[in-house]
Amino acid sequence: MDTVTGVVPPAFEELVDRLAGEAEEGLFHTAAQLAVWRGHEVVVDAAVGRTHLRAPFATDTLSALYCTAKPVVATAVLRLVADDELSLDDRLGDVVDGLTTPWLAERTVEQVLGHTAGLHSVNTVLARILPPALREGWLLASPPPDGWRFGVDRAYGEFGGWYLLGRAIESLTGEPFDQWTRAHVLEPYGVPDDDLVLRFDEASYERLHGRISATFDLTMHQPVPLLAEVGPETACEWNPAFGAYGTMGAMARFYRGLLDDLEGAGTVLPADLLEDATTVRLPIAHDVTLDREAGFGLGFMVPLSSHVFGDRPSARAFGHAGQGGTSFAFADPDADLVVALLLNAGLDADTALSFRRVHLVDAIYRALDAG
Repeated sequence: MDTVTGVVPPAFEELVDRLAGEAEEGLFHTAAQLAVWRGHEVVVDAAVGRTHLRAPFATDTLSALYCTAKPVVATAVLRLVADDELSLDDRLGDVVDGLTTPWLAERTVEQVLGHTAGLHSVNTVLARILPPALREGWLLASPPPDGWRFGVDRAYGEFGGWYLLGRAIESLTGEPFDQWTRAHVLEPYGVPDDDLVLRFDEASYERLHGRISATFDLTMHQPVPLLAEVGPETACEWNPAFGAYGTMGAMARFYRGLLDDLEGAGTVLPADLLEDATTVRLPIAHDVTLDREAGFGLGFMVPLSSHVFGDRPSARAFGHAGQGGTSFAFADPDADLVVALLLNAGLDADTALSFRRVHLVDAIYRALDAG
């Protein structure tokens, strides 16, 4: 069995051994990272398996986080709201330089964060394939279906909304979205620069590319490593929607900062604004993108029960998951708990969510109960 690295208390040994055994078997993943915090204590920070180059997968191995990192950019937007530089009612046309396309310019920041802006027509896989210079034109030419009720109808927008939020951050601050978010969100929360990277530049890629491991696609007859993830063209592109790389330890530290702010720390966000952002905005309804009943706050998946996390997280728990169920992170205020888990392989939705995610979340809570 591959070596397990990191911190593993006795109550979690069975779960981590299970992850390691499955990594060796290779049917569901070939590597994993797990980070769990209870209060301000790191309960688990472990890694198992091997990278696409067959090197040991470590707690500092960097992986593409996809939509799991969406709350980081959402928190940056909320910080601008807290600083009175932006309002949830502001129209995109007023806060994004050069945005004049009527159907988009009239959308509000709240509609984008809450996935009611009709920005779900742009498929994230095709957006990744399309050259970056052509993505905005495609977005402008992709309104929602006729009859869409902005602010009322909701569908998860994987690409377009966060692309525009990144543009808004840059228009309002005069800085690259990743640098502003690093300075005003990640650094205040104590997230190390090299453990959560929203966008590589040439220097940081040169320094860190040896830590990046590619995700595997396990939906085909044999594992296919997504090698574009480890190349500079993908790692360094401007992509606030799903372009971040990181470790689960870094994501756990980010969510610990959110929990502290929810309790009144005020490090990045005031408690009332964060409470609003992590509360479901509309009644749970069928989401055409996710093809399930689902709810959202402002940039966060809530309640987690509507996103196939099972029934163990409390009704106040909030978080987000990434492409193909490869990663997720969440905070549970009622349990004073933070969980971040990455599995380096994408599976079909039923296996990744209903089977893999639900059982892993349940196993984490059971281990905590046993500890």
